[in-house]
Amino acid sequence: MESLEQYINKHHKSEEKRVDLVTYLYHLMDKYGMDAPTLYKKANITKQSYSSIISNKCIPSLNTLIKIVFALKADTHECKYLLKKAGYTLASSSTYALIIRYCIENKIYDLATLNEYLMKYDYDDNIVE
Repeated sequence: MESLEQYINKHHKSEEKRVDLVTYLYHLMDKYGMDAPTLYKKANITKQSYSSIISNKCIPSLNTLIKIVFALKADTHECKYLLKKAGYTLASSSTYALIIRYCIENKIYDLATLNEYLMKYDYDDNIVE
């Protein structure tokens, strides 16, 4: 029989899955060499919104997280984990989500292009601004 420690180590989720949203966001910022002012300016979010996210005062909207993903030019895997940590997912059953995933998988990180695709499929209410 394996020990409790062996069992825990065998079934423990990876570090990436165990950390919270803020810790994972900092990890991505370090990975992509982006400081806070650069990130919130590139993501077109206010300093106050960024500060609220970092201080865990609020769960950011899906729209805000998508802008952060695009600003970082994060890959599909990183996007999935960042969104999951805030309780979101880009489900295959949603055309809206598939459009976002298409852009990320094809390294199309221009929000104007994303919004063009969303409008083409009548997602005018979901424009990422």
